[in-house]
Amino acid sequence: MIAKIQKLVLFTVALLLPVTLSADTDPPKKYIPQEVIVFVTLKINENKSMDEIKAFTKKYSEFVDKTEPDSLGWGYHQSGDKVILIERYKNEDGNILTIENISPGGIRHQLMNNQLEIFTIEKVSVFGEFTQKLIDYHAATAKKLNFQFPIEHHPMISGYSRNAK
Repeated sequence: MIAKIQKLVLFTVALLLPVTLSADTDPPKKYIPQEVIVFVTLKINENKSMDEIKAFTKKYSEFVDKTEPDSLGWGYHQSGDKVILIERYKNEDGNILTIENISPGGIRHQLMNNQLEIFTIEKVSVFGEFTQKLIDYHAATAKKLNFQFPIEHHPMISGYSRNAK
């Protein structure tokens, strides 16, 4: 009788073990607590076709993907007669690298000039977990490059960003 009970207990444990193991092996959520998101409002310059815009934005996105490892996302979105560029960074240093890359001498400076042939930047809005360091960097770059558009900073109050992987 005891042998039958022991077999029943072992059988029950064997049935429940995979359920227990699968619950414990769910991947942990990977949060990005210092993410910085940048919205760039772009006006399409006259005489630019949608084919030109698509070809350029694809080239630009692929270049950023290959050269800026802390860039989490980079997408151009149609918004009426404007285009919104949404840039996502692991942290403010990822955005600072972008600024260095578009500045004279940076690896993306020529692409930035090409972008300005297609679009006029109307506004840059920065959201997320950043410090005064990023605000100061934006201000210094805007002055140095004579940017004629506003750069707004909107610090996060609460929320989260999660990596899908």
